[in-house]
Amino acid sequence: MNTKKTFSILLLLAGEALLIICFLYFGRNLEAKLLTLNIIVSSIIYSLFFIDILFPMVDRKDESHKTIGSLGIRWFTTLLYVLFAIGAMVNFNVVKPIDINSQILIHGILFFLLCLGLYFAFSASVKVHEVFIEEKQMRSHLEEMKKMTKDVQNKFALMKDIPADTLKRITALQEDLRYLTPSNNRDAIELETNFLNEMKAVRNCLFEMPTNYNKIIENIQNCERIYKERKQTYSN
Repeated sequence: MNTKKTFSILLLLAGEALLIICFLYFGRNLEAKLLTLNIIVSSIIYSLFFIDILFPMVDRKDESHKTIGSLGIRWFTTLLYVLFAIGAMVNFNVVKPIDINSQILIHGILFFLLCLGLYFAFSASVKVHEVFIEEKQMRSHLEEMKKMTKDVQNKFALMKDIPADTLKRITALQEDLRYLTPSNNRDAIELETNFLNEMKAVRNCLFEMPTNYNKIIENIQNCERIYKERKQTYSN
């Protein structure tokens, strides 16, 4: 545990101790059960604001930034709970006192609503992460297609006997791949897989002796055809 977190925990405990001491000192005339209830509710409110210091919501190492997607719901729920909880304590202890059982029931309902709001915030965070993973997977296929095509293009450039037309076609294909956009369509994924298989076949031909240029041209033609089909395939 680093020094910063240790110091944060000490501050949290010191603040909680001061909170309890203040209630015990200024609430000496309150009923024991009512005093305990007010201490518990105030501790929950205190923890809601202090917990972000101890466990920051925004993780800079998280590429999906999933917590950012839930911050709005979380803080709206937290502020709403704090306002109603403090209002209930002031109103039912000072303005219009009511019995302890009714107060416990009201604070129980407010705490349930708080937990419900935090659950929705967590669900939003999970959804953001799922969307990020899906987009990352969609991009990975396209990146692999570009990488493999570039690799074949570089190998062609080093070959002295490669036909100029073949080199031109693979170069044009490499340039065209930049215009493809990620898609979650199943047909798009299948086309991307087929493209990779055809390009792998082109690369494998380069290790054969003698080089089978007819096979290379055939595979490149297949890649060009697949590219055109993939370009017309969009997300669902």
